Amino acid sequence: MNTTAKPFDFSIENAWVREPANSRIAANDAETDAGTLLELAGHGDFYVRRSVANNPNTPGKALTSLDNDMEEQVRFYLAANPRTPIETLQKLACDISCDVRSQVAGNCHTPVELLEKLAMDSAPETLRQLAENRNTPTHILEKISQRLLELARNSPISSDEAVVLRSLARNPHICEATLEQICQINHTDNHYWVLALGVVKNPNISVDLLTKLANHPEIDVRVAVAQHTKTPVEVLEQLESDREYPVRQAVKQRFSSLNTDQHLSIHR
Repeated sequence: MNTTAKPFDFSIENAWVREPANSRIAANDAETDAGTLLELAGHGDFYVRRSVANNPNTPGKALTSLDNDMEEQVRFYLAANPRTPIETLQKLACDISCDVRSQVAGNCHTPVELLEKLAMDSAPETLRQLAENRNTPTHILEKISQRLLELARNSPISSDEAVVLRSLARNPHICEATLEQICQINHTDNHYWVLALGVVKNPNISVDLLTKLANHPEIDVRVAVAQHTKTPVEVLEQLESDREYPVRQAVKQRFSSLNTDQHLSIHR
């Protein structure tokens, strides 16, 4: 804090200063009882209501009462709260704000039928949240993937759309065929190497795809292949003679790790 400044003295005994400050503290406290949070949900102070919407202890009745709040940030935190009732999430999934809808898409308690509806949303952030929601089923992920892949094949996509595809590429529930299709995007305007890098980061990537990506023109992709624990020794040996030093260094570190692991297993 800047010690030369003279902030407002909150020790002044004025209720209009003290009460909002205390309410904000209570609304933020995970130990605040449900009854108090229900009362604070109707508070006139925006920051208090926002904190109530975000509090993991807020009861469903209080959360539901906030679904019409005029402040977007209140609805944003409400949509993200895992305790928010399904009926409220259904309403927020149609919110005018794409940021609010995105939080419904990322909520781990949003039902599948609502996730399916949000998969048709035009906002990239909503789609990204769906791609990163661990509960989004494969058929929804594939639907979003194919839609974006179709766009990427025919014309340049935005950086936000590329971020969605990268998140999909990293999702362990995406099928191998879709990962292959993502890697086939090679137009420089479509952030192709970032997408391939996302595929390499997928924990379920196949050895066959790793082997193919070892020949990728982008250095960062080849480095990621060298670092991947699934990359076979023969591919690492191929990358040992890579023209770029960072790739060769990554191979050296990987071989060092393999030798250490073998040494430990022998002495166990």
